[in-house]
Amino acid sequence: MSIASKQEQNQTTAVKVIDTFQSLLVAFTFALIFRGFVVESFVIPTGSMAPTLLGQHWLVESSQTGTATPVGVGDSRIDATRLRDWQISRDHGITDQSRFRTRMGDRIIVTKTLYPFLKPDRFDVVVFKNPTIPYGESANYIKRLVGKPGESIWIADGDVFVQKEDEDRYHVARKPAHVQSGVWQRVHDTHAEPVEPDKLVRSWKGSPWIGSPESAWSREGRGGFRCDTSEPTTLDWDRANPAPDDWTAYNMLSPVRGLYKVSDLRITATIIPDESSLDAALNIATRQHLFKFELNGSMATVSMWPESDPLQVSQISGEMPPMKAGIPIIMECIHVDQAMELRVNDQLVASLEYDWTPQQRLEYSMVDTSQRGRGVAASALAHRYPTPPRIWWSFEASPFSINRIAMDRDLYYRPSILQKFSRNWNEPADEHRDKVRINRPAAATHPDSIVTLGEDQYFVLGDNSGRSLDSRLWGAPHPLVAEQLDDTPFIVPGDLMIGKAWMVYYPAPYSVTDGGSGLIPDFGRIRFIR
Repeated sequence: MSIASKQEQNQTTAVKVIDTFQSLLVAFTFALIFRGFVVESFVIPTGSMAPTLLGQHWLVESSQTGTATPVGVGDSRIDATRLRDWQISRDHGITDQSRFRTRMGDRIIVTKTLYPFLKPDRFDVVVFKNPTIPYGESANYIKRLVGKPGESIWIADGDVFVQKEDEDRYHVARKPAHVQSGVWQRVHDTHAEPVEPDKLVRSWKGSPWIGSPESAWSREGRGGFRCDTSEPTTLDWDRANPAPDDWTAYNMLSPVRGLYKVSDLRITATIIPDESSLDAALNIATRQHLFKFELNGSMATVSMWPESDPLQVSQISGEMPPMKAGIPIIMECIHVDQAMELRVNDQLVASLEYDWTPQQRLEYSMVDTSQRGRGVAASALAHRYPTPPRIWWSFEASPFSINRIAMDRDLYYRPSILQKFSRNWNEPADEHRDKVRINRPAAATHPDSIVTLGEDQYFVLGDNSGRSLDSRLWGAPHPLVAEQLDDTPFIVPGDLMIGKAWMVYYPAPYSVTDGGSGLIPDFGRIRFIR
């Protein structure tokens, strides 16, 4: 080969190396731009958004019920004796603890918000810099956005109420359907009852659903019931069992003090009528009202009325395909965010909304019958425990079978009081000092602590309300945030927003410190975030 040919070859090789280097540099630059402005990956460190998003946890499996429950282990004070086979009851312990292995937190993709082109929506799950610690490992927080600029926020009986600048009263903030479907938390499922109750260490008390009259009812298969009469009968949630409350299985190892009764529920039953004439209804007595979901022939009806005045009925009916003897029908009854929905075989057939103010909601939820009509102030009710709901099914006109009954409850945002968290507590500016005081009602949970958001200010809450340090509690911002952005307590300035949590792409692999590789995710839990 000639000297000229070797020189040409060397030049060609050099050009290829340069081209490759330039391509890698361009790809790296675009990756940085993409990460900086479009998407980024984050790891969930704690359980403040559980069970929507999971921090470090155990997956507790039950051989009796066939369920698998994530239970947070991020708290150094965990006590494994607190583990419960909770679908049987909260009294049944888990004895075989040797098989539990620690799973790491979910890894998520965040689509970054590009201001001013896109703004976050209410009930989005958002990632942001914590205004109380805007740097270091604890800087990135993830919560659900509930308050937007120009709004006043009041949390009453677990729900968020909003008053906009151009409105003269508060209205409940209703979650979009796709969000609501993702935040239901299971209370009980008859299909998750024990398969071998005689082998339990403690005796099982039986199903929390009790038929009356007892002679008309029998059990049918696992989780099923049979009623052999056409006369009126009921199936009641046994009041000796805990009423639906904001207990969360994820917090089993570090339980939250005090439980708030929850009346925002979804109750579903699969019913098989012997005849097409069956009249079936779910009744929820709560907030001094009766909420009724009824099927009768080809009509579906939702109605509500004050228990003290049954003549003041609000009612909506809708047509549905007529019942047929021997054909299963799935009846889904939803009472959430001051609205009722009745779905039949996954089709919405009747819905009804009611529009109480926070004051009315507190009076109806927290005041017992002896105090009705006394005009108890909202300030005296805001942090009370609500009265528990009474729940029962009523049937008549045909024998029937029920294959399954499942109950879920909604998110419940707790009232609380301000405490001094050592790492998050900052001294407020003089003008805000009265709002940020120890033992004062947490932000937005009391009529004296209502939060009014200014321009580019947001209010956020954690789904695991009892274990979430969020806008209710974190007080004044860090001095750097106060000086450079905004000194308002309890809010997230828009400049600290990073983006919207979009997808759990790498769910909870086993921890390398607990026999796992840290590489293999729980593929069954890859999901979009709602």
